[in-house]
Amino acid sequence: MIPRIRLTWWDVTLLAIMAIGVVLAVARYAGGIGSVANINNAYPWGWWVGYGIMTMIALGGVGFTITLLVEVLGVHRYHALLRPSVLMALLCYSGAIIMLMVELGRPWMVWMILVSWAPTAALYEVGWCAFLYLSVLAFEFAQVPLEQLGWGRVLRVTRAIYMPLMLLGVTLSHLHQSSLGTLMTLIPHKINVLWWSDQLPLLFLFSAMMAGPALAILEYLAAARWLGFEPRMDMLASLARIEAWIVGLFLAFQVGDLVARGAVDAMLSWSWFALSLWIEVGLGLLLPLVLLILPEVRQSRGGLATACSLIVAGVLLHRLNVTVIGLRVRHWETYYPSLGEIGITLGITAGAIFVFGVLARILPIHEELTRSAAGPRRAVVPAGALRGARGIS
Repeated sequence: MIPRIRLTWWDVTLLAIMAIGVVLAVARYAGGIGSVANINNAYPWGWWVGYGIMTMIALGGVGFTITLLVEVLGVHRYHALLRPSVLMALLCYSGAIIMLMVELGRPWMVWMILVSWAPTAALYEVGWCAFLYLSVLAFEFAQVPLEQLGWGRVLRVTRAIYMPLMLLGVTLSHLHQSSLGTLMTLIPHKINVLWWSDQLPLLFLFSAMMAGPALAILEYLAAARWLGFEPRMDMLASLARIEAWIVGLFLAFQVGDLVARGAVDAMLSWSWFALSLWIEVGLGLLLPLVLLILPEVRQSRGGLATACSLIVAGVLLHRLNVTVIGLRVRHWETYYPSLGEIGITLGITAGAIFVFGVLARILPIHEELTRSAAGPRRAVVPAGALRGARGIS
């Protein structure tokens, strides 16, 4: 039996944003892309690609990073973050694909990527890997409602094939996260020197790995507040130490790449591009790194939330700098995202957050709630394959 959901003011706000997005999407399909978007021949990839594809997929890296940490490396102390991370990744990828279909204009043709043959094209690899990884995420998370419904026979089948599919999913995510960077290396004449690099595939992969733990910590803290359980700060502090190492390594790699490419003069110039880079590096990397190094910050809910929010915002700005802000075209060509583009984007994002909130209340997503409901004798035993209390996690 599906429990009844009582809508909160937050749910109503999200539904209102979603309704605005639906109205704008209808206008987009009825009047063409030019009726809601400001993209043009010089800027064919605008906000929908910079935020919708590049950033949402980067945030979707929370799925493969936490899965890699827990299931592959066997660090089961972070097992409580596994289910929420897989669900967040599934919704991020779904949102990115929905946004892609809004931009393409003929969503019923999106399946053509599966029957086209262009094995040497970076975009072809991105499409195939994203589709396959989305399928793997759907399979991984499907175990949760199957467990709730008590479909034991189907659960046994899914557990039997979980491990190879999980390893495939981690591999696919690595491939297409870096392939997004490969895609941008193909247009060195259009991307500002501050962001174009031969190392973009690694930068994109590492930024997705950096965003993963930060988003997992943010979700856990938000769930603890809204669902009413006590967060395990020792677990979060431990993951925050790992995140500090990842942020530090990414900062060193990015700055080292800028120096190696001779882009220091551009960094120190008086331009909006340089300002955007310094905001990205200073607020998105350096400041959260300093915060995460401090033990008192790692033990504080507010401190962790601030540091992780800065990291996620830094990843967002990095992707926008590469794909939108840092594009160099003819000086008379300009692009600013329209209210229609931003409205549709916010509508899809609100939809993902709303679905996550609903599922978190009707399914055993968080182990802390499962523990309190099961009682002290039914402790969670993380043993791989998304397992938690009495079976899978």
